[in-house]
Amino acid sequence: MKINNRYIVSLVFLSGILSGQSVLAQEKTDETLKGLVRSAIEYAPKIKEQQQMVTIGDFRTKVQESALKPQVQSEIGVTRIDPVAKATFGTTNLQFQPNMNYNANIGANYVLYDWGKQNINIEKSKLETELSKTGVENLKNAYAYQVANLYYGIIYTQKAIEVQKEQLKLVEDNGKVIGDRLKQGDALDYDQVSIQVRYKNAESRLTDLQNQLERQYIYLSSLIGKDAHGMIAKDANFNLGIADLSVEGAYTQAQSSNLDLKTLKDKDLIAEREVKIAQMGAAPYIAANASFGLKNGYLPRINGEVPAISDDFKFGTTVGVKLTIPVYSGNRAAHQTEIAKLNREMLKYSVDATNQALKRDLEVAQNDYLTAKNKLALSERNVYQAQYALKLANTRYKNGVITNVEIEASQTALGEAQLTQLQYQYQMAIAQLELNRLSGIRFW
Repeated sequence: MKINNRYIVSLVFLSGILSGQSVLAQEKTDETLKGLVRSAIEYAPKIKEQQQMVTIGDFRTKVQESALKPQVQSEIGVTRIDPVAKATFGTTNLQFQPNMNYNANIGANYVLYDWGKQNINIEKSKLETELSKTGVENLKNAYAYQVANLYYGIIYTQKAIEVQKEQLKLVEDNGKVIGDRLKQGDALDYDQVSIQVRYKNAESRLTDLQNQLERQYIYLSSLIGKDAHGMIAKDANFNLGIADLSVEGAYTQAQSSNLDLKTLKDKDLIAEREVKIAQMGAAPYIAANASFGLKNGYLPRINGEVPAISDDFKFGTTVGVKLTIPVYSGNRAAHQTEIAKLNREMLKYSVDATNQALKRDLEVAQNDYLTAKNKLALSERNVYQAQYALKLANTRYKNGVITNVEIEASQTALGEAQLTQLQYQYQMAIAQLELNRLSGIRFW
């Protein structure tokens, strides 16, 4: 049968597909994945939106810092007052305030000392900006691992398509052999119908895989903002290029690298400042104020006569210092302090809950990885055995010892063994990816 030699060639080809671990292929895989992640991060509108929050936070800090500087304002106004009090002395009417009051001045107010309350507000504003930056990094991390999941899904599907194409070609070649033998009277119509059904089933599975691949490329293209077709080589492999971590090692690294935990730590620092701010709600402050301006009304109106402008309008100054001491506000500061303390206590429970879920998810991912690794070792033996079984089946079929149905079963068994092996490789990659995500590893 001509199928024999061709199949030996196809086995070598598939072996290269399933186990391509060369350094060159690995470097290409790493750079391709990193390039896709960078493209997704640069394109993502959601990340750009979050980055605006960082810029807004910087300006909010500047607003808080401006409170440490003098506040200067100018004022120009005119006020009409009716009636105005008058005093009569015999035939003389004396009006001490004019009906039309004009005023133009420049005033300044400066808090000399507030027991550090404004500095704490500035610290809180800076910490909120840091929280926004952590949010941006968390979003970048989410996009990176989403791209990586799609990337490995595409690799798996592309390799599965190659395996399925080989199966389809084998069925097609087998069908030609059956057709020739049918003409010679060495086969039955049943054999031909059976091979046609098998071909249609294989063709249907190939169509499903191609549809799955197209959907994955559509999702990846939407993430990077351009057509991703053809960007992932068919010889790309599943190795992430990062050393395996134990659950304990991953958990330890997560304490400093996991962005969800870092977000909670940032929030705790903000809550700490909020407690201090609330506790200082009843603190006094000392402020200085000064003004310089021009106004009328320095001379009284006698019998309604308006003085000359040069006599009535004068420049004046005011300078003062005041101490403001809150006395009673219905225990507002105390209540706000309790709220701030409870919020911080709640964050501590959130950290505990996150660590609990983190430890559990790490153990699950590690278990999935080891299970897939063990199964992969078994599947490699199964593939070898299926290849050997098919070789024997081909020889027996050639000698007329077995039927077409039996050799078809051998071919199907090999295809299923190869796909199973591929699935375990994919499962190992996804489990390792999850371990790296949970531990906070940045691979791009």
